Amino acid sequence: MHTPPEHSAIVDGEALSLDGLYWPRPYYPTRIERAGLIAANTPAWATATSHTAGWIWTGMGSPLPFAVLRPSQPAISPLERELWRARELRTPAHQIATIAGYHLLDTSSTEAELLAHSQDIDRAATQIFFLRQEAAHVPASGLLRMSARQRERANLMLERVLTLQETYPDITR
Repeated sequence: MHTPPEHSAIVDGEALSLDGLYWPRPYYPTRIERAGLIAANTPAWATATSHTAGWIWTGMGSPLPFAVLRPSQPAISPLERELWRARELRTPAHQIATIAGYHLLDTSSTEAELLAHSQDIDRAATQIFFLRQEAAHVPASGLLRMSARQRERANLMLERVLTLQETYPDITR
């Protein structure tokens, strides 16, 4: 919930509400600004993953609810672990990128996380569609480590990505 001054700025067109996150400017944030907005609203130990990292990379969908990974060392408190429901960051399985000093998964690891853990098929498919337009992106090949249910959802997402590619072949960012 926004405070009265924040709400007033949004109503006056001087700020934006991005699915509950307050953005104090009248324009949509750039990638660097999106990373800063997430950094300001998550703990310093958090590494953005899944749809949150996808939102930073692409600007599509929503970063909420926050999806973050926690470091193995130093360990965070059990209370904070429960509050954030953060899975452990397994460095060999993921590559980390840094945007404006904020750590998030690189585009390939973000795609793999979207395929394995996203609950919203359309949002994930849209983010994957735009992630694949990044110059350094290598499509994820993590379908082997998924349960049958996760694999089924991932295949649905990939079908939607193909539909988006066929429907919008010339879309650019």
